[in-house]
Amino acid sequence: MRDKIIEIIYEISENEEFKANPDIDLIENEVIDSMDFLELISCIEETFNIELIVSQIPSSVWRKVNSISEMIEEYIKEKNEEN
Repeated sequence: MRDKIIEIIYEISENEEFKANPDIDLIENEVIDSMDFLELISCIEETFNIELIVSQIPSSVWRKVNSISEMIEEYIKEKNEEN
């Protein structure tokens, strides 16, 4: 899961700085900007076949690869439990 998130972020940003440290702050370290963020959401939804309600996700989740990955895993787990 985390590897796929890294791949998506790299495809969007073309910045490798975060690959060595998945806990780097993606926004503070200018890995992604606001336009990249919108693309990231779209790519995640498409890749993992989920629909994110961004307003219900704390902004801190979007700052690090590990927290994004954990959030996606939780969404998928909840989706599978519903079915």
